[in-house]
Formats: sequence, C-alpha cells, structure tokens
Amino acid sequence: MSGFSPERTRDRLNGGLAGRLLLRFFSAGYSAAMAARRTLYSSGVLRARRLPVPVVCFGNISAGGTGKTSTVVMAALELARSGRKPAILLRGYKRPGKSSRVTVLAKGRPLSLEDAGDEALMLYRMLEQAGVPVLVSSDRFASGTIAVSELGRDIILLDDGFQHFALERDADIVLVNATAPFSADRVLPSGNLREPASALARADAVIITHCEQVTQEAVDALTAEIKAVNPAAGIIESIHSPETFMDPATALQTDLNALKGRPAAALSGIGDPASFEAVLKKLKIDLKQIWRYPDHHVFTPEELAAAEQAREGLPLITTYKDFARFPAGWQEILTGGVLILSVKIVFLCDGWKTLMRLVDGAGREERR
Repeated sequence: MSGFSPERTRDRLNGGLAGRLLLRFFSAGYSAAMAARRTLYSSGVLRARRLPVPVVCFGNISAGGTGKTSTVVMAALELARSGRKPAILLRGYKRPGKSSRVTVLAKGRPLSLEDAGDEALMLYRMLEQAGVPVLVSSDRFASGTIAVSELGRDIILLDDGFQHFALERDADIVLVNATAPFSADRVLPSGNLREPASALARADAVIITHCEQVTQEAVDALTAEIKAVNPAAGIIESIHSPETFMDPATALQTDLNALKGRPAAALSGIGDPASFEAVLKKLKIDLKQIWRYPDHHVFTPEELAAAEQAREGLPLITTYKDFARFPAGWQEILTGGVLILSVKIVFLCDGWKTLMRLVDGAGREERR
C-alpha cells in the first residue's frame, strides 16, 4: 500500500507521550474552532440561508465509514418512486478546481464528470435511471438554488452536511457505526470524531449502522448512550447485507457463493475498510491479499499494475466507490478481472418506514 495515511500517522504519534500530547493539543483547538463556528451561526452573527423547498441532511459525527451515501441513495430512489423530485447536494472532496464552483450532473445537461469528483460520479451512476440529479459545490445554497430554480426539484438531500451550518434544513439524520461507537473515540486529529458526542443533540434521528457486526448488547448500549445525549431522537437500527458481485467490464452479476472457499484479493480506499473486508470474510472468501488506501484515494495506473502483479491471478474485489476512482484504461492493467461487491442497507423493524416518514414529511407543516 502507498500514499499518505492520517490513521498511520496518528498511530505513530500515539506511540509516544510527546505525540499524544501534540494530538490532544490540536484536538482541543479543532473542538474550539468548531464550537466557535456553531456559536456564530446560532447567535445570528453568521446567517444561515434557507431554500424554498424542504432540506434533509444525512451526516455523521465521525470521519467516514457509516454507510451514509448508501442511505442517501435509497432515500432518493424512494422519494422519486413516490412522485417527489429530489436532488442530492454534496461538497465534492478532492475534486479539481475551486470548491465553490457548482457542477451539475443531470439528464439533458453536459456532464463534467472530471470536475465532479468520485463520490458524485458514483451517486449519479446509481441514480441516473431514476432521474435524480447530483450537484457538487462547497456552497450548498448556490447548488440548491440551481436544483430548485433550474431543475425543478421539490426536496433537497444533503449528503454529508451535518457540520454545514450555512444552509438551514428541516431535518438532520445522523448515522453512527455500531463497530466504532463515539464513546470510545476522540475528536480529530486525536481520534475520528468531527464533533464531540454532544453534537447528537441536534439530530432528529440517529441511524445505527453495521449492527450485524456487533452483539445486540452492544447495540443496546450504544442506543442508551445516544438517548442520554438526545432523548427525543428517533433511533433506527440497520445492517449491511451483501447482494451480489458485479463484473464492471461486462455488467454481469455473479452469485455471492461463487467465491466461497476460494482465495481472492481485496482493494479499497474507504472510511471503514475493516467492515468491507469483514463482509468478504463472512462470505467465506480467503483473502490472500489486502490493499488499504486512504479514504477518497484516486488510484494510479502504477498502483493498479502493482496490485495486478502481486495478486497472481486471484480475483480482485473492490467497492463501487473505489471503482469510480480507477484510472482510464484499467481493463488493460487488471487483466485478471475485477469484481465489485454490491451491498444493500436493510433497516430493522419499522426503521425504513420511520425514516421515510421523517424525510418525506420534513418541513411540510411549517411551509403550509
């Protein structure tokens, strides 16, 4: 594996007293800056702007690995099926050019896929048939205005906007990974938290993801911790369930049992690679090679060539998000083939109905 890894750097610093103190110092500064920013908006010194349609935010208090994007996609598809006209707004991390520039991915418009970034491209490909546009900009008010005035959208979904205070929203939904509970974590850079656990007080609902990887006792304990911070928040449990393997070269699907008991290699650059690998191991796949890259990593031809040589003909399994960041000409490099693991989120009990009632009903009463 190559590339800079914040996690490895943090682990090295945590190995000594001086490093731990340095991380705590920067974490305190980060927390203070976030608190000051929230105060500026809550006091009215900085003013949040409102769009003329409901805005629902899906976010988290940790850095990646909660299943947020998959949940946004499911919500957008359900809204579209019910006759609503949703649009998804996201910031577009690590895309080229000025972050505030608005890039629109929509039917009937020229596509600037290179400008959009990997997450926007993945989202658009998953929602294209349903006619759900994806708009990318750090200025969510500007992109939302285009979605409403030019694309005729009647509800906005913010992907990863819980810390974006410049745009008012009608509901905040926060996702928490059951395998990485916030009680055992610290604020960046000492830990993975973007905000302390107290930020959950702003949430209208909390979705606990990856419940299949922990015991029910652990889920119950996490639920109690969330309730202690926000007694009014609705809590929804969910699991990640593998659906199929897809060959991106042919778009053909392969049964999950096809690799059972067989050796394979795994490649990812996501927020929670351990969960991805755990799914493969539960499918009884013998992972002989594992490559982990930093979240949002853009793969180079040289990196894929190194993986091709090292895997020695083994099937290479990756995620939708990672495949979107493969370089052009990947098929000439990975001649041994690639499989994408398709995973769906399953909401337990009446969790899906509860979530969609909140999403679809957001802002309707106060806008009448």
